[in-house]
Amino acid sequence: MNWHLKRKFNIKKAVLVFRHNAVPLTLMASCGLIALFGADRWILRNLEEQRNLNFKQAISRIALQLSENVLLENYNNIDTLLLRILDEDLHVTCLLVSDNNGKILSIASREQPGAPASIKYGKPPKKCQASRQEPNNKTIYNGNFYAERRIENNNLPLGYVTGHAVNDENDLALIRKIEIILFGAFGVAFLPAFGLLSWSSLRQLEIEQEKTARVSGLIKQLQEAQGRTHAAFEGTNDGWVEWNLQTNQCLPSLKMRRLLGIHKYHRIAQRANHSLSENWKYFIIKDDYQKFHFFLDTIKRKTGRPHLPEVSGIEVRIKPIGSEKIQTLKVEAVVTKSVNNEPSVIALVANNITRAKEQQQRINHLAFYDTLTGLRNRFSFEEELKNAVNGLNRNEYRLAIFAIDIDNFKFLNDSHGHAAGDQFLIQVANRIKSCLRANDFVARLGGDEFVIIFRLPYKSNSEIETLTTSIAEKLLAKLSNAFSLTNCTVYNTCSIGICIANTESKSTATLLDKADMALYKAKGMGRNCFYIYQAGMASALISKATTAERLRAFIDAGESGLFLQPIIRLDTNDSLNNKGQQRIAGYEALFRCPRLKNSIQYLISCAEEAGIINSITESILDGIKDELSKMRHNKNAYISINISPIQFLENKFPSKFLHQLRDRDIDPERICIEITETAVLEDTNCALDHITSLQKEGIRFSLDDFGTGYASIELLRKLPFTYLKIDRTYIQNIHQESEIKLIKSIISMAKAFNMELIGEGVETIGQKTILESLGCEYAQGFLFNKDGSYNHVS
Repeated sequence: MNWHLKRKFNIKKAVLVFRHNAVPLTLMASCGLIALFGADRWILRNLEEQRNLNFKQAISRIALQLSENVLLENYNNIDTLLLRILDEDLHVTCLLVSDNNGKILSIASREQPGAPASIKYGKPPKKCQASRQEPNNKTIYNGNFYAERRIENNNLPLGYVTGHAVNDENDLALIRKIEIILFGAFGVAFLPAFGLLSWSSLRQLEIEQEKTARVSGLIKQLQEAQGRTHAAFEGTNDGWVEWNLQTNQCLPSLKMRRLLGIHKYHRIAQRANHSLSENWKYFIIKDDYQKFHFFLDTIKRKTGRPHLPEVSGIEVRIKPIGSEKIQTLKVEAVVTKSVNNEPSVIALVANNITRAKEQQQRINHLAFYDTLTGLRNRFSFEEELKNAVNGLNRNEYRLAIFAIDIDNFKFLNDSHGHAAGDQFLIQVANRIKSCLRANDFVARLGGDEFVIIFRLPYKSNSEIETLTTSIAEKLLAKLSNAFSLTNCTVYNTCSIGICIANTESKSTATLLDKADMALYKAKGMGRNCFYIYQAGMASALISKATTAERLRAFIDAGESGLFLQPIIRLDTNDSLNNKGQQRIAGYEALFRCPRLKNSIQYLISCAEEAGIINSITESILDGIKDELSKMRHNKNAYISINISPIQFLENKFPSKFLHQLRDRDIDPERICIEITETAVLEDTNCALDHITSLQKEGIRFSLDDFGTGYASIELLRKLPFTYLKIDRTYIQNIHQESEIKLIKSIISMAKAFNMELIGEGVETIGQKTILESLGCEYAQGFLFNKDGSYNHVS
C-alpha cells in the first residue's frame, strides 16, 4: 500500500493571516520595543519548535514507508525514496538510512537549502552525524532540525532513518518585517497587541497539535486496516503474488508460499535480469510452462492498454518443493496502479482447484465408464461407434460389432446373490479384454450385455467372415471355462451376435440392432454359440414384434384366450359314469388367439421375448376362476395350466403363483402345473425345489411332451411328478409294434415311480383302445373334444 501524508506548517499562509490581523493594531502600537522583541522571540521559538515537530513527523513517515513490502523490495528503492523526499522539501539537507548494526545503507543530501540533491557514498556529512543527539534550544534557534526513527521491516535488515533540515530565510525575512511594523504599533496598543498575538500563536499551536493528533490517529487506523486486510487475504483459500513491473520481482503471500513449498523469505524472482516465467520453471509442470509464459506476456502487454481484449485466467499444474503430488492452480491477474495512475504492481491470485479437478475427473469417469467393470459404458460406446462409422465410410477398414449376452445370468444372480453376480461380471470383462487388441473397443451396456467394436483389415466379405468366426470361437472358449467366485464355482456360457458392417451401414443404431438380432438368433439356437447377421433377419424380428404387440392388445382388451380340453379316464371299470358317458378327470387350459393364425409355439415364443408371458398366465387364471365356478357337476375335476420355463425357473415363482391363486380364490388342489423337459433340464435343483414347495400346497405336476427331449430315468426318479404325458408323436404311430413296445416300457417305468400316464393327441377309437389295453390311465385329444370348448363336454 502506498500513501503520502503531507502535513506541513505553511509559513506564507501564516504571514498573510498575521498581516490581516496586525495592520490595524500597528496604529496603536508605537512603543514597547523591548516587550515586542521578547514576544517576537517567543513566537519564533514556538514556530521553530513546530517546524521541528513537523520534520520529526516527516522522518516518521519515511520510516513507515520503508516498512512497507509493496513499496520496497530492494535497497535501490531506498535511494529513490530519499531523493524524492529531498525534492519535495527543499529545506531538508540530509537523509540517512542505516541497518540494525549501524551500517549506512543510503545517504541523500544537498550542500545547502534549495540545491540539487544526490546520493552520497562513503563518510556521511557532519550535519547527518549530529542527528544522533537530541536537538536543544540552541540548535533550534540557529535554524537546524534533527530527527531519527527506527524502521520496522521484517523482510529487509533496515535499522534507522535520520535527517537534517534548516529554516527558510524568506520566512525569517517576513517575520523581521512583521517585527518592524509591530514595533511602530506597539506604543499605541502594547497590551492588546501582545495579548492578541499570544492568543493567535497559542491557538495556531493548538490547531497544529490537533492536526498532528488526527494524523497520528489516521496512521494508526491505516496500520490496523492494513493488518486486517492482510489477515483477511491470508485467511482465504487463494494465494497471491505481488509482481513489481519495474523490478520484475515478486513477493508471495504466506498461502502462496505454502502452495509452492518455499520458505518465508524466499522471493520467486531474485534477479531483475531473469524473467518471472523463468523463475517459475521450478514449480510448473513442463507441459504447462509454455502456456504460463504466454499468459504472463499477455498480462504485461495488456497493462496500460485498455483497448486490448481482456485476459482470462489459466489453469496450470505445479509440483511444490518437497512434494511429489501435482497440484492444479487457477491463476488470475489483478493490476494495481500507482499515484500517477500508471500500472505498477500486478497481483497474481492463485486458487488451488486440485480437489475440484479430481471431482470433475471422477464425474467424467462416471459419465464414460462402467463403475463395476471399469469398461466403457453405453454413452462411450455410442460415441465410439459414430467415429468408427465415419472411418468405415472412408474405406479405412472393415467394421464388426459383437453383441455378447451371458446365458442364464439371472439364475446365477438369484441363486448366488448379487455380490457373486458382480464378481462374475468383473471376471467376464477381464476375460473379454484379454482376447482383444489395443485398438479394439469393448463396453458394458448394462446388466450382462457387452459389446465389442472390431476394426478389421479391408478384405473381402468371405475373409472378414472367417476372421470374425475365429474371434467369436476364441471368445466362446474363453468364457466357457469355470469362474471361481468367493463362495462358489460356476460354469456359464455366452451367446454372441455379430454384425459385419458395410459402406451402406451408416446408422449406428442399425448396426447395434442387427447385432442384437443375431444375438437373439444365437440364443434361439441353444445358446453358447454365435450367429452372424444375415439379410432378412430384420423382417422376421419385425414380424415377431408385431405379433407380440397384437397379443398385448388382445390381453389388454380383456380377452382370456382360454380353451379347455378334457382329460378322460380310460380304465374300463370307471370310464363311463352312471349315464354311460366317459368320465372327465380334468382339463388342460389351452391359450388360443383367434385373431392370429400362427402356431401356439410361435405365439408363446413371441410372448416370452416381449415379456408378456406373465400377463397371458394371469389372463388364463382369470378364465380358470370362472370355469371352476361352473363345474358344479364335477367338483373333483382339476385344470392343468402350462407354465413357461422362463416363468417356472424364476427365483420367487412358487410364492408368486400361490399369491395369484389366492387373489382369485382358486383352490390349489384343483390346479395342475405342466412343465416341459426343457425347464427341468435347465436347472434340475431349482425345478425340484419349486415342485416340492408347491406340492405341499396341494398342486399337482405333469411332465409334458415326455419322450421328445433328453429326460432320463434318473430325472424321473428325482422329480416327484404326478402325471407323465406321452407326446402325440408316439400316439400317431401306436399301431406299429415298435411303438407299442416303447409306449409299454414308458408306462411301466412311470408306474414304477408312482406316476400316472396321460396320452396326448388321441384322435381315433383305435388309439384310445390300444392305450387303454396297455394300462394308460388317461387320454386327451380331438377324439373327445374337437373344438376344445368346455360347453361341449358333459
